[in-house]
Amino acid sequence: MSAWLRSILPAGCLLALLTLATTPTRAVDPAQLPDPQLQARYIKLIHEFRCVECQNESLADSEVDIAGELRREIRDMLLAGKTDAQIRDFLVSRYSEFILYRPRYSARNAWLWLLPLCLLALGGFIAARIVRARSGLVASDQEPVEDAFGGLAPKAEDSSSRADAGTSR
Repeated sequence: MSAWLRSILPAGCLLALLTLATTPTRAVDPAQLPDPQLQARYIKLIHEFRCVECQNESLADSEVDIAGELRREIRDMLLAGKTDAQIRDFLVSRYSEFILYRPRYSARNAWLWLLPLCLLALGGFIAARIVRARSGLVASDQEPVEDAFGGLAPKAEDSSSRADAGTSR
């Protein structure tokens, strides 16, 4: 082995070790279901549920143990012949609707869905009232307008008649 190769070998090994140690890992579920349709349902379901520990990742993306256990539970229920709705109901009964990325619309959470619409309508109503009230104030204003230097500014009719007079010369 040449001297150059012996000097570069430790640095190359260190670089390779650092590269492998810093690569991001992803949650990979190696389990394959026997039926492609079951596999597709499984993939769809694990993307619909939130990890109860991570709270911002789906079960498919989470690496924590509880996510792995929930993926296994979903896989077992699919193999047992449960429907997607039965699996959803089971997980909701166990972890509440928090586990769903898209919570169901119900009377209990209707205010979450309707409150933004009500606030938007209320804001539009208040804005329309303010605009209508201010436009009424401008029309009824008869006081002369003061300019920035403290003197009285000419009225709009006076300035337009001066501009017409200046162009006719």
